[in-house]
Amino acid sequence: MSIRQRFLSIGTMSGTSMDGVDVALIETDGFYDIREIAHVSFDYPLEFKLHLKAAEYLVRQRLGDMQGIEKILVEDFLSSYLKDALQMTEAKIAEKISEIPRLNFQDIVRKLTEYHQQAIQLLLDKIKEKKLNIDVIGFHGQTLYHQPHRKITIQVGDGAWLARTLNLKVVHDFRSRDVSMGGQGAPFAPLYHQALAVRDKVYPVGVINCGGIANISLIQGPHPADLLGFDTGPGNGLIDLWVKRHTHFKEVMDVDGQYGFQGKVNETVLQQLYQQSILINQENYFEMPFPKSLDINDLKLIPALETLSFEDACRTLEAFTADTIVSSLERLNKAKPQLLVLAGGGWYNPVIKAEFETRVHQRLGESVQVKTVDAIGWNSQAMEAQIFAYLAVRNLLGEPISFPETTGVPVPLCGGTVCLVGDK
Repeated sequence: MSIRQRFLSIGTMSGTSMDGVDVALIETDGFYDIREIAHVSFDYPLEFKLHLKAAEYLVRQRLGDMQGIEKILVEDFLSSYLKDALQMTEAKIAEKISEIPRLNFQDIVRKLTEYHQQAIQLLLDKIKEKKLNIDVIGFHGQTLYHQPHRKITIQVGDGAWLARTLNLKVVHDFRSRDVSMGGQGAPFAPLYHQALAVRDKVYPVGVINCGGIANISLIQGPHPADLLGFDTGPGNGLIDLWVKRHTHFKEVMDVDGQYGFQGKVNETVLQQLYQQSILINQENYFEMPFPKSLDINDLKLIPALETLSFEDACRTLEAFTADTIVSSLERLNKAKPQLLVLAGGGWYNPVIKAEFETRVHQRLGESVQVKTVDAIGWNSQAMEAQIFAYLAVRNLLGEPISFPETTGVPVPLCGGTVCLVGDK
């Protein structure tokens, strides 16, 4: 058997929470040979988080139409976001906007890319790795709009600028080709989860990633037909939005489940969340077949939550996240995995984790094991960035990064756009 070429690849990921960028370095052949080397996390300043939310709101209001968007100032759209999504008063909005500089859309994309460059440099400095030894960077950018049923997905970031500045090859825009060919453009994590599971011989397994949106990778074996992936529903996206709204953005999450622990689940409102919180073209997301995927802005807080105490609403939303994941597992036509592995920042909320474990053992059986990715030797903090380091190498090899079983694309498909050092 011939020995495959190995690549040093850096991956970056800025998720739906828009709180910063994770960067990871791996060495891989693009198949099952993966060595995890290092990672760093880089937090965005608060004002830039607000700029990103304003940019997202602008793109959403334009339904993904990017023509002429570069010079549009985002402050008016930030005002609308703070009013519509967070229900801030005019006085609070004026106070918040006075704290941040005026930028247009193009400025925000450049700052996003600059922060990624700084984060990558932090990683290189940490390990003292020479840039000449790095083969490629997988640059996810920032998702601002994802509507695959309209064949639109938008991840912003200047890959060509990043390649020139770092003097390294960059692969970006991973999702567009999949969506243009009729796929969901997400999730991409299942392929990497499968590679790790095959490497470490831990399949069959279900890997459940809980970020702003939750997704599952069901891995039965080493072949594409042995893999299934889809978004299950909310991760911490709804509870984060609830906390932001009711603290006027002073807090952005239910840290350590402090509010949820004080509340009780309202089962009536939980069922209303199933019926009203995620409608895609007026179709209930939870009744749609998989593979399927979500935009973070598909998730809606429903009016019935306002009839509850703040703490009861927190607990109900956290239980809803857990319940939707378990319900998705119940719907699987394939054999239910006896090992479930938890990845992603949402599981740092102990209320979500406890609600999930209780429901798993009640409805799938006491024999099902629930472990964190760290407990089986994977790195929860680095994994999302590692995924795009891995996919960048797959791009260089011309290998598929999405499959009918993971995104619903008609045929296995390679994705991503390569930016070389001299590109403009």
